[in-house]
Amino acid sequence: MSHGCSTLVLHCIDYRFGKAKKQYLEEKGLLGDCDIVAIAGAAKNIASPSEPSDTEMILRQVDIAQRLHGISNVVVINHTDCGAYGGKSAFASRDEEHAFHQSELEKASSHIVARFPALKVTKVLAELHDSGEITFHE
Repeated sequence: MSHGCSTLVLHCIDYRFGKAKKQYLEEKGLLGDCDIVAIAGAAKNIASPSEPSDTEMILRQVDIAQRLHGISNVVVINHTDCGAYGGKSAFASRDEEHAFHQSELEKASSHIVARFPALKVTKVLAELHDSGEITFHE
């Protein structure tokens, strides 16, 4: 292997989280040391896919990153007010939305670990506040 990295990061394509996500990855020491997969809904494609092929496509990326780059970690980042899940209006409350995303992240993590038991999975929920501030919860 001529080059490698420690982590694959799976996150949503939503542009609103770009700067904050970059800062989060930098604070975690991952910026420049990770493969990045950006797809609408992030964990949704594994936990609650529209098509079974969605899950396989994501897991194929994990497999490639593990084989070619030697990753040992996967970080899955979902976010509040995600259009792929119907946005925040799809939930009766902030707590309901958080619980739902935690469940989706847990399902996605279980699928990844079932296929790749040697990988460590970190589940992250990025929360968009009314003020525009974004916080990350592991």
